[in-house]
Amino acid sequence: MNLSIIVPMYKVAPYVDRCIRSLANQDMPTEEYEIICVNDGSPDNCKEIIEGLQQEIPNLILLNQENQGVSMARNNAMAIAKGKYLLPIDPDDYLVSNCLKNALVQADSKNLDVLYCAFEIFDENHTSVWRTDYSLLIGRVDNGYKGYFAVRGPKVKDPDRSVAILYKSALLTKYQIDYPRDVPFLEDGLFLGKVFSVASRVGYSDDDFYQRTTRPGSATNSELFYSEQATTGFLNALQELATHRSNIFLEVSEKRLLNHVKAKFLFLLVIPLIDAGKKKRYLQVIDLIGLKQDHELSIDGVSGYYRFIGLFYKMSPILFWYLYKPVAKLGRLIY
Repeated sequence: MNLSIIVPMYKVAPYVDRCIRSLANQDMPTEEYEIICVNDGSPDNCKEIIEGLQQEIPNLILLNQENQGVSMARNNAMAIAKGKYLLPIDPDDYLVSNCLKNALVQADSKNLDVLYCAFEIFDENHTSVWRTDYSLLIGRVDNGYKGYFAVRGPKVKDPDRSVAILYKSALLTKYQIDYPRDVPFLEDGLFLGKVFSVASRVGYSDDDFYQRTTRPGSATNSELFYSEQATTGFLNALQELATHRSNIFLEVSEKRLLNHVKAKFLFLLVIPLIDAGKKKRYLQVIDLIGLKQDHELSIDGVSGYYRFIGLFYKMSPILFWYLYKPVAKLGRLIY
């Protein structure tokens, strides 16, 4: 089987039918790909919608589980997936018609570990408000480090999404890469960091592919940053990155990429504590970081804004409490 598409579902009943029908409306025989929907204990009628669609779509699979969150929903689907490539899809998004075969041909012909596919965002009136532009990257095959940064920049929206990307299943299996547990925010970013630290062949497609429609209530709640749950989650992310790094042999460039991802999570951890004025908790957290050598910040490979503020953090994490706001203001002007 060439492809497994993974769709986690929780309170998305109004959007699921459109999503699944777009996945079925493709130029591939149904026996060449599967659509795995995971009902994550959703209190609405997602389950019943999929059961109805199964009468029409023979390659549609339904998994039911108690509510465990999007990461575990995806992991449970990945555990049974049979495809050579995996494609995560959010249930309130959809694909353009007849795009899957072309994407798989591109991935297969270049023996890619990862293929970035075009990603477009629409407003509620279905007017396009932003689209990826990979036109200058077509034909390139990069290593993980170059591939990770090739699609990022100040104008890029949602760079840490894991959807609209094809992943070679064998790569994820070999390095035991899945979505993190107990990381309540940016779990996709942690997943991507691990993937690109081991990917050796990354490619790009600019053909129309993935469609996202913004909707009320779909934005991330920024208050989450300031919760104890978030603090614990970002500490868990640092530990998961350290474990990933210690479990496999990495080239120098791959270690440098993990340094960048680690810096991102470290600052997601400490900056909200500074903004909220939680000095006691901040000092406790940097003490915890200091006790774990694997959590210490290295700026080798760290890029852009995170590298800039990282220079000041490395001078003194304690002084960073006082320096961060003026440093951040200057850093945003530069980057």
